[in-house]
Amino acid sequence: MQFEEYRRYDAIGLAELVRRGEVSADELLQTALARLDSVNPSLNLLAQDWRGKAYAWQCADSNAPLAGVPFLLKDLMADWQGVPTLSGNPLMKQRIPQADSHLTAAYQCAGLRIFGKTTTPEWGLLPYTESAIYGVTRNPWDTERTPGGSSGGSAAAVVAGIVPVAHGGDGGGSIRLPAHNCGLFGLKPSRGRVDSGPLIREAWQGMVCEHVLTRSVRDSALMLDIAAQTQHHSIYACPPAQSFSDGIKQPLRRLKIAYWRKPWLGGEVEAAVGQAFEYSLKLLADAGHNLEEAAPDFADAEQLGRAMLIVLAGELAHLQLQLAQQLGRKISYQDMEPSTWALMTYGKQLSAAEAYWARDLLLAQAVAAERFHRDYDVLATPVCPRLTPFVGELAPSESEQRISSLLLGKLGLGRLLKNNPLIERESRKALAYVGFTVPFNMSGQPAMSVPLYWHEDRLPVGTQFAAAHGQEQLLLQLAAELESINPWAQRVPPL
Repeated sequence: MQFEEYRRYDAIGLAELVRRGEVSADELLQTALARLDSVNPSLNLLAQDWRGKAYAWQCADSNAPLAGVPFLLKDLMADWQGVPTLSGNPLMKQRIPQADSHLTAAYQCAGLRIFGKTTTPEWGLLPYTESAIYGVTRNPWDTERTPGGSSGGSAAAVVAGIVPVAHGGDGGGSIRLPAHNCGLFGLKPSRGRVDSGPLIREAWQGMVCEHVLTRSVRDSALMLDIAAQTQHHSIYACPPAQSFSDGIKQPLRRLKIAYWRKPWLGGEVEAAVGQAFEYSLKLLADAGHNLEEAAPDFADAEQLGRAMLIVLAGELAHLQLQLAQQLGRKISYQDMEPSTWALMTYGKQLSAAEAYWARDLLLAQAVAAERFHRDYDVLATPVCPRLTPFVGELAPSESEQRISSLLLGKLGLGRLLKNNPLIERESRKALAYVGFTVPFNMSGQPAMSVPLYWHEDRLPVGTQFAAAHGQEQLLLQLAAELESINPWAQRVPPL
């Protein structure tokens, strides 16, 4: 199969070709690998290449919904038996999973043919995909820019046409931001919809949820049907009322949609993003939906930012203890990137009272969202206050990293972080980039990025839509309607 033909199909379309005998699963894999070999030198999206393992694997059920479709896992959370889950850190090379995660097992039961793992920043902490272990991952629309993070490698793989769908995870926007930057559809499911076990019971106090990045809405719906099969393992109850794939075929009633233009974590919206958002609102109005300016009563920027900082730092402090136990030695600053070590050090100085306060604030956002959606079906916002940044633009400078390594590493002055407003101020500056996405991770409600606009016909801009907890079906129906009104799959980067 030639690449241009391969690229025309989404995952469902490719699976139909295999079922009809028009193409073999091996031919699909060969085409995906040829495309990978062609573009990866300029994009650097692959963390681990396991093509040999993929060729050796055969789907046990030829009638599986996605039998033979090539697929990539993000190198974070989703364990794949016999393959290290590096999580952007070389220490993890020593940990080889002895079993698949529940989600990876569900993907393979559906017939997906995994052939590698995609890049991510260290521990998935950053909204851009640059790390010491993998290097810089680049955006296929403009290789001087980032695809975003932390699912940047997966987003780059889909928009470059290597695979029609790839795994991701979202703890603060890590599916939605790369979707915004790369012109893809990206849905963060409700808390509890997808189980990340058996090893991970809950990540980032329940803020993280795994799903995929896709070109088509129907692929995302089917993948959510597949992922929801893990739900019986979840510590949260969120059983789907019906098949998401069936639901998007049903007519959508006219919705009461609130819209909001101000990021909750501070910062200003760029003019290009504002223009894209107004275009999206016009699409909604022209489709007959009822629009009204309103927003949930979320906490203010200072509280949200501090809670996010405490959650991340506390998680990293706990991770340090886990790694020390697993490796049988102390974890030092040499084992981590400087920004990670700074957060880890900060986390060890937090009190139980501070951790409890942050957890309670997360729950308060869930209450605020539930009250808001008694009156509104959907909330529309920009995904991000700005267009996709240039590579290195969001990262700490080399001098900042050297100073951090000196103070926190060699000199061991981590105690200076406690009650020091500098780290919180610097963290808030970074969090402003995710000012539209983080509140929905805190609330646990579903939210999606839909690619409805291209700035100057060359840079995609997503629009975010959120709904009440458990209402992915409503979001997917709305996305399918927008896809039919304003199709995007035909837009491909000049790569």
